[in-house]
Amino acid sequence: MIELYHAFAPTIPIFIVLLIGIVIVFLNLNKSSSREAGSFKRKVNLLIYIGFTVTIVGMILVTLMPTDYPNRLLQLVPFLSIMETLQYATPRGIVNSLVMNIILFIPFGFFLYILTRRVLLTTVLACLVSILIEVLQYVLPIGRISNIDDVILNTLGGIIGMLCGVLVSKLQIVYNILTTGKDKRQK
Repeated sequence: MIELYHAFAPTIPIFIVLLIGIVIVFLNLNKSSSREAGSFKRKVNLLIYIGFTVTIVGMILVTLMPTDYPNRLLQLVPFLSIMETLQYATPRGIVNSLVMNIILFIPFGFFLYILTRRVLLTTVLACLVSILIEVLQYVLPIGRISNIDDVILNTLGGIIGMLCGVLVSKLQIVYNILTTGKDKRQK
């Protein structure tokens, strides 16, 4: 994990500044809204929008950060790099290459599902956003490798995040207890 920190260290200050800006913008928008700004549901919605926006900004920073790799590479054989990574890489390399591609899209799938409540839409958008990122990595002169396996892993991460969102949305009893102080199922 220390390699990941060193790899993304240049983007951390940018991310923190953008995070603060995003929070300030959303808090100001929340204050200027004519609806009741202090309600619990309104605060939860605000956190969801902030989380989704921060997730997208983080994904852009991580995936479109320039590297010093001089060539553009395109790998379109499904599962080739996954199999090679599992076969030849160290456990640390597996985590850095495969697991991090999955983890990157988990918050995206989670927040998108919570916002839309649509399984198919969340899955398709996770896949399309991943494809867009890979196309940008190939087209932009940033020294990144465009890989179909990244699309597969990112989409899997989006689906895992969506499943977490489904689970959270099914736990409405928590919301009921927090907002009314009692379980509505008890009579």
